[in-house]
Amino acid sequence: MTVRVRFAPSPTGELHLGGARTALFNYLFARHHGGRLILRIEDTDRERSRREYEERILEDLGWLGLAFDEGPYRQSERQEVYSGAARRLRERGLAYEAADEAGRRALYFRAPRGRDGSFRDALRGEVRFGEVRDFVIVKSDGSPAYNFAAAVDDIEMGITHVIRGEEHLPNTGRQVLLYRALGVPEPEFVHLGLILGPDGRKLSKRHGARSVREYREEGYLPEAILNYLALLGWTHPEGREEFAGLEELVAAWDPARLGTSPARFDPERLLYFNARHIRRLPARRLARLVEPFLAEPLPPGREEVAVEALREEMRLLSDAPRLLGRLLGPVDPREAAGRLPAGSEEALAVASQLLRERWVGGLEDARELLAGLRQWARERGMGAREVLHPLRVALTGEDRGPRLEYIIVLLGPEEARKRIERAREARLRA
Repeated sequence: MTVRVRFAPSPTGELHLGGARTALFNYLFARHHGGRLILRIEDTDRERSRREYEERILEDLGWLGLAFDEGPYRQSERQEVYSGAARRLRERGLAYEAADEAGRRALYFRAPRGRDGSFRDALRGEVRFGEVRDFVIVKSDGSPAYNFAAAVDDIEMGITHVIRGEEHLPNTGRQVLLYRALGVPEPEFVHLGLILGPDGRKLSKRHGARSVREYREEGYLPEAILNYLALLGWTHPEGREEFAGLEELVAAWDPARLGTSPARFDPERLLYFNARHIRRLPARRLARLVEPFLAEPLPPGREEVAVEALREEMRLLSDAPRLLGRLLGPVDPREAAGRLPAGSEEALAVASQLLRERWVGGLEDARELLAGLRQWARERGMGAREVLHPLRVALTGEDRGPRLEYIIVLLGPEEARKRIERAREARLRA
């Protein structure tokens, strides 16, 4: 049997974290079993469904890297399939027409008396329901009701496993009865635990949860989001938590490690994973990713040096303008002088001289310059910090920050010497 699973979003809004996790777990399940992943757009809600939402959902799934083997199939384009299934139920006496709650004519499913919609869930075992009452399967406007369309599509598409959130449990009893009435064994069900906010309530915007698109626009990486979502309801057998991307997740994935306990969403934890993934990105790709967040391009020819200087402090791609501004922005010589220790004037003079004599323009030149400063300090019985800390303060006005060789390359020799000389002169006048 070929495993066939589906992700079936409704285009009534943006793709949020809960939906993204469902898509991810279906993707991992399909790849783990060598199966197929189907994308189905459940757009039977004519009033709320919008094609622009569908397009945005598809874009977000593509950005996450979740590729589908089939689809998208749109329920709005499958009316003949639902009409045929409804006709078969009517012919068997399992469906009848009656007025709905608003007095409009609709088609109802005749639920079998004395039988409930109990089913077996792969994670929860036997899930029991009370007796299911008759329910609408075709609405008065001729469109299929949600449970009917979902069940018919699962049958027609050969879905073998339905992996979705716990909030769908109440629908499953009705869908199970429809599978059986149409003469098809129900698929295996896997209902994932809920995602809760830090306060234990259902995840919402008040907990800091946003749509996938909003996370993208804020500067999150798809690898970080996928990494974090994978841990909301699944655990690695060895407790591993960091995965470089989808390939590593697929290799590590074991559906037996799925759980039913609610997972708590922690915005700070997601931010932590994002920072970790930023640090492991190749410099060239990171430079390309931060460009849209910058008002001006990175310094030509020094793009990779720039992101190397920024990455240790970046938690979001959108941090780049602030961090770059802190590095390259103006430094008040008097403020810098006020933070320089006594006796640092000579070390700054040597740094300025080395810049003039040894600088060619590359990262290796900057490293050689710093090595020369350390050598000068050793010859005088001084520690490296006694010369490097004044240099950092003169160049950036800060006590801490990126490695000095990156700062020197970014500023360039002329600007670096100007800052050193201004800070030194201000110190001499103090």
